[in-house]
Amino acid sequence: MLNTYQKPLAGKRVGLVFGAFAPLHSGHLDLIYRAKKECDGGAVVISCGYDGDKGEPSMPHRRRYRYVREFFADDELVAVYSVNDTEIGAAPYPNGWEVWLKEVNRIWNMATSKSGDSAPEKIWFVGEPEYAETLRGYGETVVLVDREATNPIHATMIRQNPIRHWDKITFPFRRVFSTNILICGTASEGKTTLTKDLGKYFNAPYSHEWARDYMEESCVADWELDGADYLAFLEGQYNLNRSLINSQANHGLFFSDTDTMVTQMYAKYYAQDPSCKLTEEDYQKIAVTAKAYIEKSRWDKVFLLAPNGVFVDDHTRFMAHSGMKERMELFDILCGLLQENGLWDKVTVLDGGAYYQNFLTIKNYANQLIENGKAEL
Repeated sequence: MLNTYQKPLAGKRVGLVFGAFAPLHSGHLDLIYRAKKECDGGAVVISCGYDGDKGEPSMPHRRRYRYVREFFADDELVAVYSVNDTEIGAAPYPNGWEVWLKEVNRIWNMATSKSGDSAPEKIWFVGEPEYAETLRGYGETVVLVDREATNPIHATMIRQNPIRHWDKITFPFRRVFSTNILICGTASEGKTTLTKDLGKYFNAPYSHEWARDYMEESCVADWELDGADYLAFLEGQYNLNRSLINSQANHGLFFSDTDTMVTQMYAKYYAQDPSCKLTEEDYQKIAVTAKAYIEKSRWDKVFLLAPNGVFVDDHTRFMAHSGMKERMELFDILCGLLQENGLWDKVTVLDGGAYYQNFLTIKNYANQLIENGKAEL
């Protein structure tokens, strides 16, 4: 079982709130905060659900429980526990109440057991009339909260259009609903400027190529990079992207002009060049690490800038392999990595070469996401 986060509560009355929390949102907080304020012993929160339910695949039950626990980690009046309906053998709602209540009561006794204290009164706080009716039928004390009058938000609304309801999503769950857009390609295509402009246009966080900072600070050239340098690139870029996705500045959109696959593209290319320090043996180690970071990353959309023959000088770093032939070779490697990692169905290739047209294409895509919760190209 997952009920390892035990924070025993004590008092004459303790509230109980349950939900799938897919995601935990402000409507749930109305219930939970009312429960902990109206009950002197605080509130027990039950994160429940079954394998393959509405939180899959991005929010399986185990992850939802962990995020709810993270949100209340510093709240001494809220104890978070888990009930996995599949594990306890409860039938999906609206059936399975007897089995489910038996497990909830087991958790309740554990959550409210403090030496010397008498058992507190259990007060259920629910927002659905059918839940209140069923629980009262089992002899439970229930407070029915009219959420429609105070905060008419539902998890389904959020899942359909998270950006529109971003302010209702609790912070740990925002990383799940962030729409992460990768703008990638070879050198000299203008993707850095494009990413920055889009980030500023949408007031959204955006990342740059972490390796550029590293190379400038270390005063190292492309052909001097070794395996250790590339491993640093992989970690640095992943951590930069992750920190921005998880930042308070993220309101549902994140733009990045590079990621692990772009770093791997360069590593694979340079390992084949005898004039470069990077060896094939180095590359094999890099590829293993890159795979681990790719599996931990999530890109919802990839805009791939194809080489267009025009050198775009962004005045930040000289790129030795900026000729059309070299860029096409790098581009083919990147395409292969996107396919290899199962991302090709999310790719839109921008091959027009015109900066403003590329900007408009991505801008229109993002605007559709904001308005409709989905976008088409």
